[in-house]
Amino acid sequence: MKEYYVSCDKMKELERATDESGLSYYQMMENAGNIAANRINERTMATRQRPHPSERQLTARIYCGKGNNGGDGFVVARLLKQKGWDVSLILVDGEPQTPDAITNYGLAKELGIPVTDVSGNLDEAGSPDFQGRPDVVVDAIYGTGFHGRLREKGAAAAAEIADAKAAGSVVFALDIPSGMGGDLTDENELDERCVRADYTVTFHAKKAVHLQDFAAKYCGQVIVADIGIVDDEQSALPKQTAAELAEKEVYSFSDFVDIVAQLRAPDGCVWDRAQTHETLKKYLTEEAGEVLEAIDNKDDENLCEELGDLLLQIVLNAQIGAEDGAFTIDDVIQGISEKMVRRHPWVFGDMEIDSIDENVSLWEQIKKKEKESKEDK
Repeated sequence: MKEYYVSCDKMKELERATDESGLSYYQMMENAGNIAANRINERTMATRQRPHPSERQLTARIYCGKGNNGGDGFVVARLLKQKGWDVSLILVDGEPQTPDAITNYGLAKELGIPVTDVSGNLDEAGSPDFQGRPDVVVDAIYGTGFHGRLREKGAAAAAEIADAKAAGSVVFALDIPSGMGGDLTDENELDERCVRADYTVTFHAKKAVHLQDFAAKYCGQVIVADIGIVDDEQSALPKQTAAELAEKEVYSFSDFVDIVAQLRAPDGCVWDRAQTHETLKKYLTEEAGEVLEAIDNKDDENLCEELGDLLLQIVLNAQIGAEDGAFTIDDVIQGISEKMVRRHPWVFGDMEIDSIDENVSLWEQIKKKEKESKEDK
């Protein structure tokens, strides 16, 4: 099965739709920076030198552009600083120009993070912020808006990052290594001066360039970070390949959801792909009846199996809903979870009840009010 990716233009559309649905551009930037900072911290803590890891403060040098990729870098800087890192910021193209990046730049400066603006003079590499090898270098210069070839300032920054990498720094790129276009598929169009990362934390989904064989030595290990983007097309796809699922010995609920999505994928099972809500009705009825029969027979082993068969029907219907853009299994779980909390104020609130009869009565009252509220809309 082909791996899911989005074009740079599609990413912009998804961000716009997500913002309109209620998750702001600012919160998406915060989510992106938060996940990136956590991944940087986790991987560095797991590999730092022994035997006395706590004796030296971890250091990070973060190269930021003037757009939203730089804004992601400012969030990373702030959060790593709050985790106890010694952080410095390098402005490659001057101060940020987009509203959310400007806000996060201000928040980073409020923490006292030192800033070096190299946009006016590319020969200022002798400033204190550049002395010594940092544990981590973060490339937050150019993101999905970049295309073409690096200009002088970007190329100089990429060269400095390469020097730090050669000296032992671990390089993390945010979204795409700077100097690579996100939609790039032709190696002949690649600017080989681009950043070479050990890790690339890309947001929401991989871009076309991440799937190219020639890009591997520039991207390093690609980590996909979920930042809350609304994407019905992606939600209907399995997050794991068939081979990955087949190798597992212990399965989780999310694995099972992926198994069903794989069955419904273009290269999945012909029968499963042919099913609709309507064709599955009879199987849902049959499986529910077999659950009841197992309960009547007090057959726990069979009950376990039949509940699994019934769960398959639920997840299959949810998968079809995701493919139609109507709802996902997450929506099903969210809805029933909210309902259970809402209809049990004596469990999840401060209400008290004394009997089962009172329990049932209150449940019916809440249910009735909910129904009336829906009818009034």
